[in-house]
Amino acid sequence: MRRLYTTSDAKEAVTLRKRAMKDGGYSLYLDYTVAGVRQREFLKMYLVPERTAIDRIQNQETLKTANAAKAMLIVEIQNGRAGFGRRKGDRILLTDYMDERAEYYRKRGSMNYAQTVLNCKAYCVSFKGDGIRLSQVTPEYIVGFIGHLNESELGDGTIYTYFNALLIVLNQAVREKLIEENPARHVDPSAKPRQKESTRAFLTLEEVRALMETPCEDDILKVAFLFACFTGLRISDMRSLDWNQIVDVGDGRLQIQKVQTKTRRMVFVPLSENAVRWMPRRTDGPVFPGIPVTPTLERKLDRWATDAKVGKHVTFHVARHTYATLLLTYGADLYTVSQLLGHKNIETTQIYGKIIDEAKRKTVNLIPELK
Repeated sequence: MRRLYTTSDAKEAVTLRKRAMKDGGYSLYLDYTVAGVRQREFLKMYLVPERTAIDRIQNQETLKTANAAKAMLIVEIQNGRAGFGRRKGDRILLTDYMDERAEYYRKRGSMNYAQTVLNCKAYCVSFKGDGIRLSQVTPEYIVGFIGHLNESELGDGTIYTYFNALLIVLNQAVREKLIEENPARHVDPSAKPRQKESTRAFLTLEEVRALMETPCEDDILKVAFLFACFTGLRISDMRSLDWNQIVDVGDGRLQIQKVQTKTRRMVFVPLSENAVRWMPRRTDGPVFPGIPVTPTLERKLDRWATDAKVGKHVTFHVARHTYATLLLTYGADLYTVSQLLGHKNIETTQIYGKIIDEAKRKTVNLIPELK
């Protein structure tokens, strides 16, 4: 392997090296020895094949950054803080650690939260790339990440959820002694997203009809969302819904019978004619294959809602709220709705009753005051 950087000091402990990649570029890493043990630290920095002047400039900047990382490591070795005495958070990438945590939740059956961590990771990557180490997540990084979320046209609830997911990841890193403390402790509380009282955004029947009549750039997303409006399934359950979970219970009546991904509770959801209308042609395997990943899904839903003249921020979970409010609006009782949604406690369902009451109050106030 070719040495990219050395000094005249033969005792230099750190060497910047490169490893050839299939595309003709190179991956950069640091090769060093501490206490007689040789170690390698891949930098997640890459040299591209130099075909243009821009490529050469890009490689020069990459080498400057890599050499800065090398210089930092040399100082740490001299101060006795590298190698086995070096905190692991200096080497572990934030995105790699988030992948590890998501896999942990997945194995425990928390598929929905695992996806939340991965969604948060996607916004971390779009913020500062995938080369940030745990030790580089500073209070300034967190403030910048919050600003990035605010600029991403996400709902307040989603921003809070992703921010909270990052905090939980960092708290775990503290417990594993990968970092000394959660840098969020030093962020002004006024700058942190706050969980607002849930308003359970939902669509009226007229708004659902408007979406039905409006083309969506993603056909599978359209049918999946409208199916969820008439079944109340969460996005995690829509992704995992299989044809063998849609059962004929007699006289041609169909019913969903599945264990919810989030709660692990069994639900039985009879399919109305409205729901059946939006079922794809029956095949083997998933009912709705190819539902977009969440960041892409949210952007497509918002564009579709805008085209349909629906003046609301529409997330996939709005379909679940829509199902509940439509049922209550047209006469269903709270207990039945609670069972259809798979709620553990009927108190969770009661929020929809309050929504209906509020909608009634707004409706009666539409009548002009008579004098």
